[in-house]
Amino acid sequence: MKHKIFLFCLAALTAAAYTLSADGIGDMRGLALQNVKIPFYKEKQLQLVAFADTGRREDQLMLCGNTFLDILLESADVDRIPDGWRVHLYPLKAPLPEVLKFWSPRRETSKAVLFTPDSSIDQSRSEAFGDDPVFMRSPMLDLDGIGFQADFKNNVIEVTSEVSITARKSDADPRKLLTGTPAPPRYEAVHATSDSLRLDMTNNELMLIGHVKVIDGPSTLTCDRLTVFLSDDAPEPDPAAPMLKGVSRVLADGDAVLVRIPDDPSGDTVTAKSDHMEYDLKTGIIVLTGDSAEPLILRGINDRLSGTRIEILRHENRYFVHGNCQVVSSERDAEGKVTGVRTITSARADFDGNTDESNFHEHVTAVDGDTTLNCDRLRILMKKNQSREVEKIFAEGKVRVVSRTEKDDPQAPGGRKTAQSTVDSELAELNYTVNKLIFYRNVKVRDAESALDCDRLDLFLKDKRHAAGQVSGAPLGGGMGSRNKSLTKMIASGRVFMTNSKDEMRTELMTLFFRDLPDGFKPSPGMFQSGGVQLTRIVCDGKVVGIGDAKSAPEDRRILNAEHAMWDLLKDYSEFHNNVVVYRGETDALHCRDMYVFTRESSPDEEKTASLKKAANPLDEDPFALDMGENSVPARIALSDGLNIKRIVCKHEVVMVKRASDGQLQRAGGDQAVYRVADKEMVLTAEPPRRPWLRSDGRKQFCDIIRSDTETEDLRGIGNVQVMPDDR
Repeated sequence: MKHKIFLFCLAALTAAAYTLSADGIGDMRGLALQNVKIPFYKEKQLQLVAFADTGRREDQLMLCGNTFLDILLESADVDRIPDGWRVHLYPLKAPLPEVLKFWSPRRETSKAVLFTPDSSIDQSRSEAFGDDPVFMRSPMLDLDGIGFQADFKNNVIEVTSEVSITARKSDADPRKLLTGTPAPPRYEAVHATSDSLRLDMTNNELMLIGHVKVIDGPSTLTCDRLTVFLSDDAPEPDPAAPMLKGVSRVLADGDAVLVRIPDDPSGDTVTAKSDHMEYDLKTGIIVLTGDSAEPLILRGINDRLSGTRIEILRHENRYFVHGNCQVVSSERDAEGKVTGVRTITSARADFDGNTDESNFHEHVTAVDGDTTLNCDRLRILMKKNQSREVEKIFAEGKVRVVSRTEKDDPQAPGGRKTAQSTVDSELAELNYTVNKLIFYRNVKVRDAESALDCDRLDLFLKDKRHAAGQVSGAPLGGGMGSRNKSLTKMIASGRVFMTNSKDEMRTELMTLFFRDLPDGFKPSPGMFQSGGVQLTRIVCDGKVVGIGDAKSAPEDRRILNAEHAMWDLLKDYSEFHNNVVVYRGETDALHCRDMYVFTRESSPDEEKTASLKKAANPLDEDPFALDMGENSVPARIALSDGLNIKRIVCKHEVVMVKRASDGQLQRAGGDQAVYRVADKEMVLTAEPPRRPWLRSDGRKQFCDIIRSDTETEDLRGIGNVQVMPDDR
């Protein structure tokens, strides 16, 4: 009889272990139990059930072995909750069929499950904790770690160390796949690791802490802390980040680095670095900010963007930089060495990926090699292709372009001196389609020796060619100048005014022509003669007025008027056509229809030889028979009498007016006049049967030759002189 009573009590005790309540734990202190089942309630709603293979009561704690915590859905049917003893969890990164097999009986009851070999449960405080490995599984997220603390009253679970996570993407949701949704063609998941984790189910926050690393296909994010905010009304996941189902916002803090490897092997890896990254999925805005350093975006190894605050609008494919914007682009040779760097800085900037347009605002500075651009606003348009080539650049508001080049100077340190030229305007446009650069309104060009003002300045460019004849393929990416472009022609129009240290010139249209600098050839320094090009020819049209010795006394100035002018700096001569008049002082003048000025500098020996020939050979057999070699180029356009002028030839309707020192007014004319600087003498001739003429002291004289000596003021006729009263 006693034996039967013992068996009955044992059976009753075993049954009680399966349905242990909170009151029952207190009654069985120190007693070892099997198959423990502990329910947790919150506001009379069953919140979770703890299953344990073994349990032992110590004070307020139940020490459990092989603990399985089943965190329930609010809609869970209590009668359909599966048992949790001796449940086998699938491993982290398990294939999708294993995941579906596990969640098939639990998809309508369980929100998540947690397993650990040993744990301590305080049912009165709704807490559980342990130091052993812990494994949490949910339909969308799986987690492994070591050590945990669970506060079910406040819905907080913390994993102490060595956290590893696998997050399934939305197309692999077991709850959908188990109800008939087709399986994805490829099972993809996001993997993450961190030192610890905190899950706040009340505030819908998941926080990864310490050495965080998230891998999502081609993208990798590392940071010190990652906070994920969950929301029931969160938007549909971004196509570029479908694992963020149910996520409303993501924060990455502390040395955050996001790296994306392109699908195309030829593409560039994009890296974003900042102290803080915030991604709001509702607005599609990503914000990068920094504490110790400004946020930075890198494209490959050549391009970088930084600023105080960077906002990326994913839905609109636009992004903004607020404060200290800087864009840096590098060029490299075949060996990977940097051959050039372009930099753009501004107070703020915005970029539109739909129109391939970039806008820089306030205090804009673009540096490209030896060229610097400053303006208030800069707009860059890219070509509609994958080459990322610049199509057009617009600069507005106080535009200034500064070009620097080095030249030999024995007086400078190291024997080299930096020369600088500037272009100022209100608007500039660089069009790569037609290789043209235009400056508008109040254009001012300056260098150490020259100045040019005009209403509009057009520069025509061409692609530089390598020695093998191949066009350089790397286009300008930032500044207004480029090492891969060279200047071919420049047109100044409107109110054109050009001056140097001595001379001035005004016209309505001026065209300057350039050529690539020949190998080993060094041009004289001067305006626009930099960047490997050489000024070769200048053409002016429309009311050309040139003033020589403009800063001297009025009686010493030379003033030239013409309707067309041309300077050939390789052949060392200039041409002036149509109503040409050269004035000196108030009375001296030289009129003609066509004038040719030869400007190659003479050597001392040439000057001496010319003086000896003056008496023996009064006339040039051929005034155009000059050496047209390319030995030198004058540094400036010489309009005045000096060493830069060698010879002047006037043709057609030549008239010379001169007042001698005694006050006598002299006039002379003919078909041609030749003035040689070395001889200081002007010689007038005419085509037979016409003869040159001379008017002086009330008489008119015809002869074969008329000579005018600029030093002695002697004006005389030679050969077959015929004198008659002047009837004028």
